[in-house]
Amino acid sequence: MPSKKVNLLKNMLNKGATVIGTWSSLSSPNVINVIGSTDLDFVIIDMEHGSMTFETAENMVRAAEASKIAPIIRVWDDQNQTILRALETGVRSIMVPHISTREDAERIVKSCKYFPAGTRGLSPYTRIHDFTHVDIADSLQTENDHTMVGILVEGQKGLNNLSEIVKVKGLDFIYLGLFDICQSVGLPGQTSHPKVLEEISRCSDLIRSNGIVAGCMSTDVTSINMLKKKNYQFIAYLNDAAAVKAHFDYVIGAVRESI
Repeated sequence: MPSKKVNLLKNMLNKGATVIGTWSSLSSPNVINVIGSTDLDFVIIDMEHGSMTFETAENMVRAAEASKIAPIIRVWDDQNQTILRALETGVRSIMVPHISTREDAERIVKSCKYFPAGTRGLSPYTRIHDFTHVDIADSLQTENDHTMVGILVEGQKGLNNLSEIVKVKGLDFIYLGLFDICQSVGLPGQTSHPKVLEEISRCSDLIRSNGIVAGCMSTDVTSINMLKKKNYQFIAYLNDAAAVKAHFDYVIGAVRESI
């Protein structure tokens, strides 16, 4: 019989929890197992900037499930077929980049939902339906209810259109680039400037007032705490490659200073 697992990450966010995770650009299920051994809530499998194939991504999803950490796939474009292939890995949460208009966002939601809510293609013989057509109607409804749809609003155009994008029904979270926000107010890279902080608050308030979770990137503990205070529930810290580099740079730097 098809499994009726709920999307625990989506449930946590719906209950108002703040979740903290990271990105994975290293094409390895083993890395996901390591990340999953920590107390992070989620890991974003980055198919836009990583080198993983769909086969590798599916194994990374399996590794996340085995490690009890929520997997999310970030696809590299907003095409229906790309989104479909990502969802066929069995992942329950997806992020679609380069969204800059309300029409873009509406199309993404439809691509992620089965009929009658959307246009997602169907094969019952996939991981998400336990490889069977038995009870497929219930399984389709479960997926429509529990698939978490996230978009990345990027660039000046996207931020300018944010007040329209947030009106799209079916969006679960909107992820903003911290450095995009800086550039939008003419202060590139100045993440702690008062005008940047004001814009960070404005975006969060706008997103949350429409019943959508606000998400953003963080690069250190200070930025994590700042985003939490600004009511961002979905916070991504660095990525696996950056974390490995930062750790060894710190250790080797400290050792060499003592020599």
